[in-house]
Amino acid sequence: MLSKRSLRRHFISKLAIAMIAMLFMILLALSSYFYSSIMSNLEDEIQTQAKNITDKEYSETELALLKKVSPYEITILQNHDNQNIPTKFVSSTKEGKHFLFLKQSYNNDEMILEITRDYSKEYENIKFMIFISFIMFLFGIFIIVFYSSSVSKKIVAPVELLTHQFTDMHESLLHKIEIDDLPTEFQKLADSVNLLVTKVGTSIKYRQELYVGTAHELKTPLAVMRLKNQITLMKYKKHDKIRETLEQNITSIDTLNAMIHNLLEFGRAEGAQFEQPQRVNLIRLMANKCEEYELLANSQNRNFIYHFDIPDFIVNLQQLLFMQIFQNFIQNALKFTPEHGLVSLNTHMDADNFVIEITDEGEGLDEEKDLFAPFQRSLESTGAGLGLFLAKNAAESMGVTIDLQNREESAGAIASISFPLNRFLLKD
Repeated sequence: MLSKRSLRRHFISKLAIAMIAMLFMILLALSSYFYSSIMSNLEDEIQTQAKNITDKEYSETELALLKKVSPYEITILQNHDNQNIPTKFVSSTKEGKHFLFLKQSYNNDEMILEITRDYSKEYENIKFMIFISFIMFLFGIFIIVFYSSSVSKKIVAPVELLTHQFTDMHESLLHKIEIDDLPTEFQKLADSVNLLVTKVGTSIKYRQELYVGTAHELKTPLAVMRLKNQITLMKYKKHDKIRETLEQNITSIDTLNAMIHNLLEFGRAEGAQFEQPQRVNLIRLMANKCEEYELLANSQNRNFIYHFDIPDFIVNLQQLLFMQIFQNFIQNALKFTPEHGLVSLNTHMDADNFVIEITDEGEGLDEEKDLFAPFQRSLESTGAGLGLFLAKNAAESMGVTIDLQNREESAGAIASISFPLNRFLLKD
C-alpha cells in the first residue's frame, strides 16, 4: 500500500521519527531528574546525619549506642595527620548491594567521620522507574505510529479523493470534479482542473463540428460530380477512352466518399467520448448485432457463427465507442474472408480479462505494418485506412485493449477486444 515514493509513507516516517525522538528526550530527562532527585535526597540525608554527629561531642558510650541504633554504618577515627578531608560521596557495590559512602574531617581536622548508607531499595526503585519508562517508551512508539498513520490518512485523503475522481473521469470521460468535499487548499487545484476539462471539451466539440461540417460540405459536390460523370458515361461506348476516364473518375470519387465517410465517423467518435456509460448486458448487445451480421454474411456468400461462453456480462459501457470497434472488426473479417469462408466470434474469460475474439479465413496480416496508424491499409483493401485508427482511438477512450494477430494453425487473422475485469466488472 505504501511504496518507497509514497507521500503518505514519507509523512508518517518523518512525523513518527520526530515524535519518537521528542518522547525519548522527555523520558530521558524525567528519568535523569528522578535519579538525581533520589540521589540528592540520600546525600542530604547522610549530610544531615553527619552534621548531627559533628556538631555534638559524643562519649564512647553514646557513640556506641548511636552506631547500634542508627540505620547507617558509622565510623569515627583519629586524624593523625591533621589533614583536611573535604566532604565527598562515593557509590559502591558489594555482594549485590549498593552503598553510598561519605568521608569528611571535622573538629579542626582532628577527627575523621565515615558514614555508609545502604541504598539498595532506592536503587531497585530507580531500576523499576527506568523499566516503566522503557515500557512507556514502547507504548508511546505504538501510539505515535498509530497517530501518525491516522493524521497522514486525513491529510492525504483529499489527494486520494482527487485521484478517485480522476479515475472516474477516465471511465465516464470528461466531467468536472466535485469540489464541495475538498479542503480549501485543494479547491484551487480542482478549479484549475475543471477549467482544463472545459477547455478540452470545447476543443473536442469544435473539432467534431469541423469534421462533421467539412464532411457534409464535401459530400454534396462529390455527389454532383459523380452524377454528372454517370450521365456523361451513358453517351459513350464500352471501349471508348473517354468512357474509361469517366469510370476512373467515378472510382476516385467513390474513394473520396469513403474517406469523407471515415472523417465523418471520426468526428462522431470525438463526440462519442462524451457519451455517459450505460449499464448494459454486453452479451445480449453482441447477440442482437450478430444476428444482423449473420444475415449480412449470408448475402455475401460467407458463413458467420458466434458463441458466448457466459450468458451475461453486465458492465458500464459507452455503446457508440464499442460498436465502432465491434463493427469494424466484423466487417473487416467478412471483407477479407473469401466466399464460402467462415468468420467466427467467440468469448472467454481469464483471471484478468473478458476477451472477445473475431477470427477470419483471409490472407492474414502484414505484421511489419502498423495497421492502427491512420491511412495504413493492406494491398487488398479498398478503404481509406482509417477504420482501425478510429477503432484504436475508441478503445483508448473506453479503456479496453484491442489487438490483431495472425492465426497460427491456418491462414487468417484474429482480432481481439479485452475488457479488464478490475475496471469493468469488479468496480460494478
